[in-house]
Amino acid sequence: MRSLESQFSPEDPDAWQDFVSYNIPMGRYRTNEEVANLALFLANDESTYCIGGIHMIDRGFTAG
Repeated sequence: MRSLESQFSPEDPDAWQDFVSYNIPMGRYRTNEEVANLALFLANDESTYCIGGIHMIDRGFTAG
């Protein structure tokens, strides 16, 4: 994300991060662990009824 922030706003990457975070309903970037947790859930036997779905892990960005 830092690379993208620097490309969009070379003079102030933190300002770009603030802008993006403000526009995400949960107000922050996701963590690598949160993405891994979704992958683990989908690979787990507890998710046997989840078939062929699209699981957005974007903090509600596409829902808002």
